[in-house]
Amino acid sequence: MLLLTRANELLADNKLREAEFMFKAVLKENNKNGPALFGLGRICMRLEEYDSAIYYLKRACEYLPKMLDPLFALADAFIEAGSPVDAKTVLEYTLTVARHNAQAHYELGQFYLDHGFIDNAKRTFEKGITCPKGAVTAFMLYELVQLAPKADLEGYLTPLHELLNEYDNKRLKVVVYYALAKCCHRLVDYNQAFDYFKLANSTQLDYCDFRTEYMQPFFSSIKTHCNTEFFNTPLDKVNTTFIPTFIVGLPRTGSTLLEQMLIQHTNIGSMGESTVISDKLVPFLTHRSESPFPDCLQNLTTSVLDHCRSLYIDEVKKLRVGEQVVINKLPANFQNIGLIYKLFPDARVIHLTRSFNATAWSVFSNHFAENEPYFCSLTEFQSYAHFHDDIMSHFKTKIPRNIYSLSYEDLLDEPALEIRKVLNFMYQEFQPECLEFHKARHKVNTLSKAQVRQPLNQAPRSNWRNYEKLMSTILPADHTSQTTTTDP
Repeated sequence: MLLLTRANELLADNKLREAEFMFKAVLKENNKNGPALFGLGRICMRLEEYDSAIYYLKRACEYLPKMLDPLFALADAFIEAGSPVDAKTVLEYTLTVARHNAQAHYELGQFYLDHGFIDNAKRTFEKGITCPKGAVTAFMLYELVQLAPKADLEGYLTPLHELLNEYDNKRLKVVVYYALAKCCHRLVDYNQAFDYFKLANSTQLDYCDFRTEYMQPFFSSIKTHCNTEFFNTPLDKVNTTFIPTFIVGLPRTGSTLLEQMLIQHTNIGSMGESTVISDKLVPFLTHRSESPFPDCLQNLTTSVLDHCRSLYIDEVKKLRVGEQVVINKLPANFQNIGLIYKLFPDARVIHLTRSFNATAWSVFSNHFAENEPYFCSLTEFQSYAHFHDDIMSHFKTKIPRNIYSLSYEDLLDEPALEIRKVLNFMYQEFQPECLEFHKARHKVNTLSKAQVRQPLNQAPRSNWRNYEKLMSTILPADHTSQTTTTDP
């Protein structure tokens, strides 16, 4: 028991190898110890060793038949290993043994939602909110107020207010405020919706430990290091089996929509919003050079770049993306365009733009899990948009042939024409399946996961107009942005 306790403490401290040693020591004494098997499964998940994780978690489920967490973890492992059908089987089984468990309903509902089974998700969440109430009830209600018919919305207001009164957790209140706001929006009570959106944003902003203005030296440094000399330095000759492609821009500018349209093409695959550059490449560079990013970009030798390329390519292989074009749709990669160019001189960068007001409102009215100030404040977002526009203007003057700009509004207006242009930029022929994106069942776990299951419509470009006067009470009159030349 002492070994197991110590192993879990080490795991909590992310000391994975030490924890692994302890868990295996427990298994030497009893190879059917469920908690030890579960611990090893969690370690394998953190190490991204998904096949091993599945092995240990299956055994953990066998010896911990009354615990749900190993089942949830096993489903996650199957998803990461590229086996969503097996994940679905596990989650549906979980619900058969825990019919009155809200978390079990939430996990299965989220799986359905991520994979485009919208009606199944709605039914599962509806059953879930009838289970004994818990914090997860707020998250199911948050989804339901967006999925359910308008006639059902009034019925969600009371349980949402009850959650506000019963829980003193401010992070949970943020979710409830967003749910109430979205409910009021759909009920056309825009003043009340705006008040709840403000509450949600201001409450979440309290958890942010910095402000966007603090990022100015960082963005200035990117421009300083990624100067004309940086881009004129002779490049390594790079041969890859795929065309690295990056969709960048501000959040809520249509990256998920564009990605889902493009991956219907037989030659195009996606890594999703992969953070491999910031999580693996940049730490390697900063450790090697003993200087922070972007200062470390001044020490890019051939051997260093070769290693970084290997890290990126290994990530592509791990994610089992084998198409000719491989998309990374993390919007914040606009900060990394200089490094991307050094790694892959022929990389394609698609810069998405959108009306500032529409973008700002979409950010303000959606719940981002990350506590970043520009996700939960209109004025903070305005500052972030300014930094973004400045950086993108800089890179477009340096490597214009590598960057293609696409307006979200143009994509909505003339999808066939705009997709043809993007595909041409990616050296691909047009395929009509790209326009049938909403019928696909690819996993989508961004804020747009329900929206991209529907045909294109014009609502996203005009929702903000219901709040134009209210937004003006927060944003100064001069809130235009290069990202958004006009507000349609």
